[in-house]
Parts: sequence; C-alpha cells; structure tokens
Amino acid sequence: MSQQITVFCVGLAFALAGLGASGQAGADDAAADKASDKNGTPASRPGIVPIPNYGGGLGERAYLLGDFGGRRTEWANNGFQFDVDTVSWADSVVDGGQSGATRFGANLTYNFTIDLMRAGIVPGAMIQVRAESLVGDKSASANTGQLTPANTASLSPTNYNVLGAGYDLALSQLSWLQMFSERFGVIFGKLDLYGDGAPSEFAGGRGRTQFMNWSLNYPTPALYVPSSTLGAGVVVLPNRDLSITSLLLSGTQCANSDCFEDLDDKGGIWATNASYQYRLRGLPGGVNGSFTYFFDKDFTELGSVTFVSTEGLKTSTKRESWIVGGSFWQYLSVKGTHEGPVNLTNKVPDLQGWGIFGSLTFADNRTNPWKTSLNLGVGGRGIISKRPNDLYGMGYFYNDLEKTLIEETANFDDHGQG
Repeated sequence: MSQQITVFCVGLAFALAGLGASGQAGADDAAADKASDKNGTPASRPGIVPIPNYGGGLGERAYLLGDFGGRRTEWANNGFQFDVDTVSWADSVVDGGQSGATRFGANLTYNFTIDLMRAGIVPGAMIQVRAESLVGDKSASANTGQLTPANTASLSPTNYNVLGAGYDLALSQLSWLQMFSERFGVIFGKLDLYGDGAPSEFAGGRGRTQFMNWSLNYPTPALYVPSSTLGAGVVVLPNRDLSITSLLLSGTQCANSDCFEDLDDKGGIWATNASYQYRLRGLPGGVNGSFTYFFDKDFTELGSVTFVSTEGLKTSTKRESWIVGGSFWQYLSVKGTHEGPVNLTNKVPDLQGWGIFGSLTFADNRTNPWKTSLNLGVGGRGIISKRPNDLYGMGYFYNDLEKTLIEETANFDDHGQG
C-alpha cells in the first residue's frame, strides 16, 4: 500500500503548524477497505489522508452517527470527509480563587477535508476547513486566580492573546496543501495553529481529551502565538519517521476575521518544527523540537516598566522575541504489536498501554513573562482490559514568571504549578 501523508497543525512545544507522515495509514485504510467491501463501495484512489472507519455498532464505533448506510465511506472514497466534535463543561472553583460560580458551556468544532488527490482532481492536493463555535459560558478558568487557563477547550474560538475574548462562530482554518512528491510540499492559507493539539501521544488532546489544563497541553509562552492567522510554508518528509515544517506567518490574530486589512499590523512570525518517531526496545516513542521567532512586532520590554509620578507608567518596546523548546513521549508498556509511526493527530493514544511524556520551553524573558515552562506526566489507554478505550493520565506543570513592576505591585507569585 502506498505511503499516506497526514496533515496536522500542531501545538508542539509552541503551537506551531506541523505536518508529518502517518505510519498508521495502512491500518486505517485496511479498516476502511473492509467497510467499503461490506457496503459494496468500490476501493478508493490513492489520497493524502487515510479513510476513517465509520462502521461498527453504536457502542463501539469511533463516529457517533456511523456510516450513513455506507454513504459516508463512499464520500470519503471520493475525497470528502467531515465530522463535528464537541466537548461540554460544567465547572467551578471548589476552594479559593476569585469566584465559586458554576459555568456551563460547550465547544463545537466542524472539520471538512477535501482530498483533491483522492477525488482525482489535483494530484497531491488537499483543502482543509475548520470552524468552531462556543455555546453558553466560558469556563471557570478566569475565576481560579491563575494567569493560565485551567480549561483549554473552553477558550476557542478566541484570541489567545486576549483570553476574555470569545466568538460565537469563527473560521479558524482554510488551507491548501500541495505535495509535489511524497517528501516535499507547501501549505498556505488561514492556519489554525492549535488545531490538532501538541504532537504527543499522551498530552495532545487540545483539552478535548486527556488533560484540560493549558499547561499540560501547550507550553505557556505559546499564548503569544496567534490562534489563527495567515501563513505559508514548506513541508519536508525525509522518511516516514521524520517531518520538518517551516512556516512564515502573520503576527495578526485572525480568529474572527480574514485579517487582510491589518495583515502587517502585528509583524511576522517564523516558525520551524521537527518531529521524529523511533522505537526503544520495540516500544514507540517520539521527540519534537521547535523554534519560533517574532519580528517587526511591538513587544513591551518587561524590565523597562517604571512609574513616573508626573506621567504614570512608562515602558520601552522591542521589535523581536523568540520561543524555543522541545518535548518527548515514550510508551513503556503496550498490548499487542504495532508497526510504523503512530498517529499524533487523533487526540488519543493509538495503542492500549501506558507511557510518559514531558516538555521544556524557554522564552525571551525581556518580552515574554513566561520565561520557562515545564511539564511531566504519565498517560495511557485501556488500563482495564474490558474497557480498552478508557483514557487516563496524571501530570505536573511548572511555569516560571518574569516579574515586572506590575506583578510586584500586585504581589503575584513568580511561578505557577499544578
């Protein structure tokens, strides 16, 4: 079976867009082929993304609405895939914090993929569309007293630079991927930089699965990265285990607009990511590294904040900033065997088993208040044999805050952990 390429925008250590090879495509395609045979649907053409398995009974299938009598698989065979996923919350601060009010809400994400290669229209091309809506209240994250969000899923669609903002409906991704070969391609359009979570088998759920807290999903310095913006970049896939992505992005937040009118207002971002999967004594693992460089953007120089009695607060600005770091994940026990890389875009562990994960991120402490971010943890799937799809995990995070005159006056701690 020919190699498949799966596109995913990832948070990695810094909420970058990444693309990579999906070593699990063969298994996914095999399952889809069985579903196609069962429903009498002809086998599909080669494509960019694998065909999901929509079949199975109500209690076992991955998609609640199923296969529509085989039509959903037929549409996927012709290049069109769609799904809607949702997460709901009812949360409150049990003790401490700023308020104990309970908040109810939900996020809905609408995903559309048009595989132009599988449709027989444009070889190596794919269009990806994602929209999100927020129903009810944002979560109680704002009531905890922490500077970082406690409920990641409740943020979007929003401007991550202004966490109080929220939009009823936002088009977060509209992109074109063009692969010129199995090893090289380009991507451009409006990109959702947090769309598929971090490339971690145990902490990549984007707050919809696995962990809720932002600091266990993404490094805290990544709050400076727009959630959705315009950009273009290259995708390099030297082999099935290694993927490299380099993007040039607008620094303008575009969650609720096309942002063409103010494209240059917030400078630019150069984001490069490398992701590698390996096997340690037969057990899958992976490492990721990213570098994000901000340019032609007005950052407040944190150490310059001073108070002048006749003028109030005075600051100076810098035009550049950076974030750098890396992450890892490693299975320590699995049930059964697995060949090839795992799929890091599906927000759940591929294998029944458990392992460890972690990330370490550094930022320019002259312009980014979260100068260091660390997380470590354990996660897995199917600890009870009769419930193979249950997820579990436990994690720890630490954020080191660069104090300014404002934080010192407000008596904020210079760190956060949980």
